[in-house]
Amino acid sequence: MGRTPLPKNEALQPLNVKVPSEDLYFVQEVLKPALGVSYNAEDVREVLVQLRTCFRLPQYVVDVLEAEMKARKLNILGYVQELLLRRYEILRDQKAASPGASTRGRRR
Repeated sequence: MGRTPLPKNEALQPLNVKVPSEDLYFVQEVLKPALGVSYNAEDVREVLVQLRTCFRLPQYVVDVLEAEMKARKLNILGYVQELLLRRYEILRDQKAASPGASTRGRRR
């Protein structure tokens, strides 16, 4: 994924943020390599852009999702949290529905 271009017609505003060491570790060791950026500011900026644009989905998709968020009185973070929880429940139920799946193919 390419980096988010900086706006050319807009002055950048400074944002100094202090974070706990585990968050700094996450930025430096997880986000930076995953996003392929060089500086901590670039990965934080990319995460903000992704959240602000609903992960760069097409506008017609964003419109429908934002309408649902508004109807359910959720912000983007609450909405993503709920979607992840729903996905977890699907995976949990799939695993429970196939109890012998982990032992298939093993010799006894």
